[in-house]
Amino acid sequence: MRVRRAAFTGAVALLAACGRGSEGRDARQPELVVGAGADATPSGAFQARLGVYPLNTNVAEPLVRLTPELGVAPLLAVRWEYRGQNTWRFVLRQGVRFHDGQPLTAAAVQESLTQVAEARLGYSGLEKRSFAVVDDSTIDITPTDPNLRLPEQLVHPNYSIFAPGTDPGVRPVGTGPFRFIDYEPNHRLRVVRNDSYWGEAAHLARITFRFYPDATTRVLALTAGEVDLIIDLPREQVATIAAQPDLRVARAPPGLILALQTNSHGRPPYDLLSDRRVRQAIGRAIDRERLVGKVWEGEAKPVQNMTVPAVLGDYAARVTGFPYDPRGAAAMLEAAGWRPGPEGIREKSGRRLRLVLLANPEGDAGTAEFIQAGLRKVGVEVEWVKLPDLGSYAARMARGEFDMNLSLSNQNDANPLFLPALIFHSKSTRPFARWQLVGPRFDRLVDSGMRTPDAEEARRLAAEAIHIAVDEEAVLIPVATLFRLYALKATVRGFEPHPSQTNLSWTSVVRD
Repeated sequence: MRVRRAAFTGAVALLAACGRGSEGRDARQPELVVGAGADATPSGAFQARLGVYPLNTNVAEPLVRLTPELGVAPLLAVRWEYRGQNTWRFVLRQGVRFHDGQPLTAAAVQESLTQVAEARLGYSGLEKRSFAVVDDSTIDITPTDPNLRLPEQLVHPNYSIFAPGTDPGVRPVGTGPFRFIDYEPNHRLRVVRNDSYWGEAAHLARITFRFYPDATTRVLALTAGEVDLIIDLPREQVATIAAQPDLRVARAPPGLILALQTNSHGRPPYDLLSDRRVRQAIGRAIDRERLVGKVWEGEAKPVQNMTVPAVLGDYAARVTGFPYDPRGAAAMLEAAGWRPGPEGIREKSGRRLRLVLLANPEGDAGTAEFIQAGLRKVGVEVEWVKLPDLGSYAARMARGEFDMNLSLSNQNDANPLFLPALIFHSKSTRPFARWQLVGPRFDRLVDSGMRTPDAEEARRLAAEAIHIAVDEEAVLIPVATLFRLYALKATVRGFEPHPSQTNLSWTSVVRD
């Protein structure tokens, strides 16, 4: 860590000396420049949508919003009720207009959500025939599959409502507190305050979001004054940033889950983890306490779950995860027929226990290296394939060319079954999900949780399903729950990190 920090400090001085300023900044206007990560929109990786997901620029809004406590609150809909027969009725807020002047109507909601259904975004079971306009301000929504979690799902920004007759993939015209100005792929996206916003107006006149795939470059841009705030501060730079009087670090409540997704249904040569005993051994070979303390320096919790425990309530304890037990891991590998071979790497029937690891390109390199080292101690060789961007990463996952994926998953809606249904259920629309399906018992629990009217029972069923996926099948091997980190200038006030980064609000932010 000391070497990296020294190199970072030197790079800051060099960049500052080069005199790279903040192009196009007008000191007379309260503009905020944000350094974001890689631009996911050009590749469409992970169902990205321009200005909405995963980078939410507040240009558009869904019917309901996700609160910081991961609950559901009114937004474009002021109330909703279950009408029976799998149908929900939503009553729209009056007096809301899109940025082009068109009024918000039930027909506009129908058009936007039909686009979502046809694109097969999310996991809500919506199809073109799911919508019925009752009147201008009322719409009924009936998923094709039993789904009483629908209001909890519709908080996700991918369900945002756009003006009729517009193309949100080119120019998003929404109802949000900011209006879209322009977008240059992999460079920047700009928005301006919506002075006709129906709700509380934003303080900032403009926001420019600049894309920096490389985390170090993102930090350098902050320290050189090119940006005012950066998303996803590298954990090894927290102390350096916190020590500077004109900068500060902000932490979101836990909402980000780091875990190993295993290819339990892979085709050769990616079929080694079809054996549950090998997957469970991997879970026991990771020293999470040391990882949190040494690599992340306390910027995480060694919590093992598929989702944020708060979403599961008292039932979170049903998911226990894996103790650090390298001897037990070695014994499990022995029982599975894997014997120590040359260089201490285990072999079976002439085949080396060598696993291919993928990792989110925006993830923490130290974590992947730590897992490599830990697994080698029990005789498992790990080849970390480093991919250059989110697009190539998502494509390789979809092809199933991996054994383990070091994933970053956020609880982005209020449904406790969000991640189980989205990624691990047999009806998942995610292209990579087929490699990590848990099985019929899991599916039945998720389906039961989706159809129960009792929110408490849904939490119980979600915890039971996750228990099967983690504790029994080890299809998912949790590593930790992370704090999402931001760094910002001391002149930036009112920034309130949300546990779901894609549900961030920029309306309260002020730049002095």
